[in-house]
Amino acid sequence: MPPDIRRETRRADSPSAARFIARIERVDYSAAVLDVARPDGTWDLVFRQGSCGLMVLQTGQTDHAVPLRGEAGERYFNIAFRPEVYMPRRPGAGMANQGHVHALAGPRHCVIDGQGLELPTFDNAEQFVMALARHGLLEVDRLVQRAGQAGWQRVDDRSLQRHSAHVTGLSPKKLQQIVRADAAMSLLQQGLRPADVAAQLGYTDQAHLTHSLRRILGMTPGQVTAAVSPGGTPPADP
Repeated sequence: MPPDIRRETRRADSPSAARFIARIERVDYSAAVLDVARPDGTWDLVFRQGSCGLMVLQTGQTDHAVPLRGEAGERYFNIAFRPEVYMPRRPGAGMANQGHVHALAGPRHCVIDGQGLELPTFDNAEQFVMALARHGLLEVDRLVQRAGQAGWQRVDDRSLQRHSAHVTGLSPKKLQQIVRADAAMSLLQQGLRPADVAAQLGYTDQAHLTHSLRRILGMTPGQVTAAVSPGGTPPADP
């Protein structure tokens, strides 16, 4: 990770909130940087504080790497939601590869789909999420949930395809590819060899792994490995 970017990630601190939350992340930029958001099967609510003030941004599922420009002193935290979680009034069908800025209501409140809510912090994000659920602004699709728990094996199921398109904005097959690429990146960061990662996750071969990561994450296995090495710089070529 570049030294000008500091990240802290945690899980939800209660089972009830964990039904909705994949993770909570805090990021600080100490200098102007070019950061990257990579698809991992989640969508986010982002609370970003910069020179122009606070912005509350909802981002949908993405299927490709998205560059992010950060300025010195800028910071944000985001709540990443599980793929089966969606907002009934703003489902994934209209949010894939899109963003929506929610309104503020004074210095301590925002408005999410007509509901005024107190702004959360990195430490109490669970309370904000549970408030969204109490007001009916978050729901869990059980079919998409079961498909994810089963590893997205039934990608050709017509009912699952409809639910997935509505809830996530992506097809089950696309989600399967994204989740597998994210798992591959995690294993590579842990030091596993690309050939072993390809075999473990069911890629046809190492070339298939390389092609998938380049297309979805914008990185090759060699670049993933180099990025986590002390002083490492991702190579230009695989």
